[in-house]
Amino acid sequence: MQKERLIKQIKNIRNHEELPGIIKNLRLVSANEKSEIVLEIIRRAIKWSKKLNHKKSIVNLYELEIKQLFHKRSSIKRINFLLSEMFRISKEINYIDGLILAYSIEWGILKLEGRIKESTNSLRKVKLLLSKNEQKDNYVYYICKYSLAFEDWVLNHNFETANDFEDCSKFFYKEGFYRSLAQTFSFLSVIYSRRQQGKRALDMGNKILANRALFENLPLDVKGIMYYFTGLGHMLVADLVMAESYFNEAYNILKPIYKSSIYFSNFLVLHSYLATVKGLQGKTKQAADMCKEAGKLLQTEFIKENLDENTKKQITHTYNLTKFYNISRLSNYNPQENQELMEEIYEGCKVHYSDFMTFSEFILNSNFDFDKLQQLLTIDNFSINRVKHLIEFMLEKQKLEAEISQEQKSLNCITILEKRVITSKTTFIEHANANLLIAQQLFSLKRYAEISPLLKQYESRLKRIEVLEMRIFMEAFIQVGAYKNGDPLGPALQYMAIKKCRDYGFSRLENKLLDYLQLQRKEITRKI
Repeated sequence: MQKERLIKQIKNIRNHEELPGIIKNLRLVSANEKSEIVLEIIRRAIKWSKKLNHKKSIVNLYELEIKQLFHKRSSIKRINFLLSEMFRISKEINYIDGLILAYSIEWGILKLEGRIKESTNSLRKVKLLLSKNEQKDNYVYYICKYSLAFEDWVLNHNFETANDFEDCSKFFYKEGFYRSLAQTFSFLSVIYSRRQQGKRALDMGNKILANRALFENLPLDVKGIMYYFTGLGHMLVADLVMAESYFNEAYNILKPIYKSSIYFSNFLVLHSYLATVKGLQGKTKQAADMCKEAGKLLQTEFIKENLDENTKKQITHTYNLTKFYNISRLSNYNPQENQELMEEIYEGCKVHYSDFMTFSEFILNSNFDFDKLQQLLTIDNFSINRVKHLIEFMLEKQKLEAEISQEQKSLNCITILEKRVITSKTTFIEHANANLLIAQQLFSLKRYAEISPLLKQYESRLKRIEVLEMRIFMEAFIQVGAYKNGDPLGPALQYMAIKKCRDYGFSRLENKLLDYLQLQRKEITRKI
């Protein structure tokens, strides 16, 4: 309806005084819908602006046309022409807001091309011009404030950017810029989760989802992306069941329309996220199928033509981690046969974001040599910093017996895990993972009496460990500790954990638990 009104308004333009109102409405329509129809309406408005020789309007409409084309690599020639015109006209008429918008777009293009130094310079100009611009256009101000916060977060992981994203989200919500709201929400959900403010992130998502009057009027793909980001919030706090539920909703909405949506890259990474949450819950077959689907999608001509290189690398890295996690659960997993995949992940983790659970498993099961692990320790990024205790743990385990006794090695491993950096961002699942590793070292040291009190805290909270393989391992090790403290049912309960491994196809964990039972049996035999 809104588009029809705009077409009618544009047909009936009489003078340039009507253009600002039309541009305001077009900004709203353009922000919420990327389509050939909207693009055609913008181009009609541009023709009228040229007829009336209203240069400010031409600049503002060029910005909208660029944003309609921005997600298509095939349109780069047209985008560059429009951008050069924005600069030329804005300088000619000394239009500060036009220059701010032009530098903001230039930043985005340069960033996608990987020209980071030049893109940073463009954004610096945006910041400088905004500070000097006394008559603030709210649209320009909040669009650029979002860009500045985005850059600060991506480069510096500055948690204070949450304040700027929150300001932007209020404006976008109030004015009806729902796509921009969805994008802002995506960053806030990640920041809140990493600050252990997952509830805050989910409250915000649920508030939007619960406002049915608002939600029902959202464009279909924005509905999908809101489900996607709410699922991401749940995944980041290891609430896997809820994450899967929201991801499924997002998948069902986006699958038929992803080619016509700017969120096609999110739809692609959604496959990896679904494979991750399914795999972590023990839905091995479903996870494998989703991985295969993601692999095929990555090779389609549509993705190759429309996905920029930096985004593709991040998506591929996430996909590779998920693929490795599922492969490494199997009894026939052989590191030597997966060298190429592991090398890709190794290089990718240096620059890309890595999910904690799949990345942790990669560090523990990739069998990298001393030099590779040592190199990872020198890298300073959020994902690697979060697992540095695991890297140090694996380095210690690699020490030769000629250098250090097995007992001292286990003691050092325990010290590394106990003295790991714990921050407000450390989650329940991270604590459980570290304590389970400590318990294994205590077993090797025959300090059995310490296992039960260490793991007892998880006995009543096993349901919170939604990573199924970890929960089964925790159950089994709680019983190891209980048996060593005099509970005769320990081995029988461990067999129940082994049966679960068989039911879910966790072959490697099954073999590991059988080894522990065998060690216990040998000890009983020696005592007899």
